[in-house]
Amino acid sequence: MSMKMKTQDLSKSLKKYSNKWVALKPDTSKVIASGNSLGGVIKKARESGISDPVITRVPKDYGVYVL
Repeated sequence: MSMKMKTQDLSKSLKKYSNKWVALKPDTSKVIASGNSLGGVIKKARESGISDPVITRVPKDYGVYVL
């Protein structure tokens, strides 16, 4: 059984969040929260109504990054 993976190029939209934690809305990959601490980003995302956000840390030097 093969699985199809959805791919998206987020390099342009995440570039301004360099070296920060971001929470993405799972169905659209829209940034719903960002910050320097993981806990703070999770809290902001949940306060915005997203109970299961996709969380990632954006590298300082953005290049190829697989999420």
